[in-house]
Amino acid sequence: MKKAMVLLATEPAERDAKLAREALGRRGDDRDAWVLIEAACAATPDHLLRKVGVAACPAFQEPLRKLLVSLVRSYRCAEGSVDMAVAKQEAAQLAEAIRRKKQPHGGEVVRIVSTRSKPQLAATFRCYKEQHGSDIEEDMKQYSSSQFARMLKIAVWCLTSPEKHFAEVIRYSILGLGTDEDALTRAIVSRADIDTKKIKQEYRVRFKTTVTDDVVGDTSGYYMDILLALVGKE
Repeated sequence: MKKAMVLLATEPAERDAKLAREALGRRGDDRDAWVLIEAACAATPDHLLRKVGVAACPAFQEPLRKLLVSLVRSYRCAEGSVDMAVAKQEAAQLAEAIRRKKQPHGGEVVRIVSTRSKPQLAATFRCYKEQHGSDIEEDMKQYSSSQFARMLKIAVWCLTSPEKHFAEVIRYSILGLGTDEDALTRAIVSRADIDTKKIKQEYRVRFKTTVTDDVVGDTSGYYMDILLALVGKE
């Protein structure tokens, strides 16, 4: 409960920085990388975390480190026109790296995902699906099982459909024995004023239950009350 209250009372940029520093001090597993990707890709540009010392962190190894560094250094315009010719060209470049070469860690992939605006990327990913009949994140999973591919999928979700990622974070935080309270708190608190409604809808469709039911089933006391207040009625 204390951590939830602290995060609630913290400005978004400061909260991102605090969570990132904590992630950099841990083992560097998938869930630590999630925190950095969320700060870099799901945050709005006005409070985007710019420098978190990823390059100096021994927990993350190449090529994942290169992706994380590129993402946290990037500043994306919130608005902007979409160039469909570029979208089609870069969709083809992504397919070449992911489907044919099976090398999602290629330089062009990192460049595209870490530098293009969110509207431009959304257009590129639509072109990708039109060209190949599958979503880019599905192909990442099919053609590569590496940690890099898993984190690249998270980056794509956070950039274009963050509700997918945060629904998954909530679900994973309550599965199995015990609760990953850090992940559960982070997901619900950080998205409370942004896209909670979309997350709840995504959660219901994917997992055939509700965020409310799972929070009630896995937490208790004032901590549960805080989370339910943020989630809202379902």
